[in-house]
Amino acid sequence: MLHLGHERVPVCGDVTRRSFLQAGAATMTGAAALSLPAVLSLEAAGAVEASKQEIRNCITIFLVGSPGQVDTWDMKPDAPAEIRGKFKPIATNVNGIQICEHFPLMARMMDKVALIRSLHHNTGATHENGQRWMMTGHDFNADSMKPHSGSVLSRVFGNRGMLPASVVLPEKIGNTGAGPLHGQSAAYLGSSHEPFFLQSDPSRADFKVSDLTPPAGQTEFRINARKELLKQIDNVQRKVETNSELGRDTAYARAFNLLTSPEAKTAFDLTKEDDRTRNRYGRNTLGQSCLMARRLIERGSRYVTVNHFETVFNISCWDMHADGGSLNNTYADYEQLLCPQFDWAFTALIEDLEQRGLLKETVVCVLSEFGRTPGLNPRGGRDHHPGVWTNFMVGGPIRGGQVIGSSDKTGARPQNQPILPPQILASIYHAMGIDLETTMMPGPGSRPIRLVEAEPISQLFS
Repeated sequence: MLHLGHERVPVCGDVTRRSFLQAGAATMTGAAALSLPAVLSLEAAGAVEASKQEIRNCITIFLVGSPGQVDTWDMKPDAPAEIRGKFKPIATNVNGIQICEHFPLMARMMDKVALIRSLHHNTGATHENGQRWMMTGHDFNADSMKPHSGSVLSRVFGNRGMLPASVVLPEKIGNTGAGPLHGQSAAYLGSSHEPFFLQSDPSRADFKVSDLTPPAGQTEFRINARKELLKQIDNVQRKVETNSELGRDTAYARAFNLLTSPEAKTAFDLTKEDDRTRNRYGRNTLGQSCLMARRLIERGSRYVTVNHFETVFNISCWDMHADGGSLNNTYADYEQLLCPQFDWAFTALIEDLEQRGLLKETVVCVLSEFGRTPGLNPRGGRDHHPGVWTNFMVGGPIRGGQVIGSSDKTGARPQNQPILPPQILASIYHAMGIDLETTMMPGPGSRPIRLVEAEPISQLFS
């Protein structure tokens, strides 16, 4: 059974992506003979047959700026001092796996975590290169934009209730030094699959979501009247659009849905959580964003991305250049702020999901755009290094308590089983219940394309 949209298209026997592409516009059995363009006109949102696949959700924590692998999850205690840095490794609850001393809570749940220590790419050492790879599974330029993984999942699964399928917290990535192409747009998938960007800090006392607050002077009657008018205009527009645009929704329609949905307002309302829970996550932007991510997944969103920072300039963040100016992050920032914040938020999220019975159906990924130089720079910091780094996954069908791949003795490059970013995205899609051989995406010009040109990392699931 091939899935392009909510429609199930029967074909002559079992079909794979390759055989479908070879068949082209061949005749298919069923209610009518469908040409390839006719099949593509059916694509809308859902592409996974729920009766045969266990559909899961995903929360991605993206560590903008990128922590140094040697200082966090791939330590080299036997390397020279200028390589190993200032932190010491500690044992975890999995024999033989050590991580940084400043992640004591994470060390107690390493049996749930799959570390990937041989991740790398060769495109370039800017933040944006790595962000594009890890957000989309592709590198690209302004003429060949690729969709964010949350947008892909929005197109594949569709909405579940009134909440957006894909949400980015607390705000979209901004200036990280080399242009605006970060990989957090829907690209050619269109506005209906654009992530919903919160653009507000949930840890602030005056936090509110602007799209859930009616404009001053707007009564409920006027809001509903405008919504009905928008619906009528959209229906007329659909009648004159091409088949490839039939699944399009508008950003305005989504805003109205959120504005008039009690479910949406409740999902974003952290005051519904008790103080003990909020304190456990940490009363900071990352902690409260992770808590909100759990609330959103619990109430219908499919894919939530938590950006830990939206810039790298003039703030304490993972971009540890120690330059004395706008990028003056040092070991003190890691020790006193960044590592403790992450340790609390990440472990609270995993514990919370598990206690609520959600961890088996939610994949949690911790990603970053590259690693950092194994050797300290003259200022005692570390610079950009896409040669190797560590990311990790938890939950769903992921087998924890293991390390996949390794770096060399200085943490400079993969030593065995090198992993490329598209393999991470393929693993996420597979873990969420997508068959990458039978699920395709309508690409530019309605040409069927694979979600990502890579295979899942098999060890994650065995």
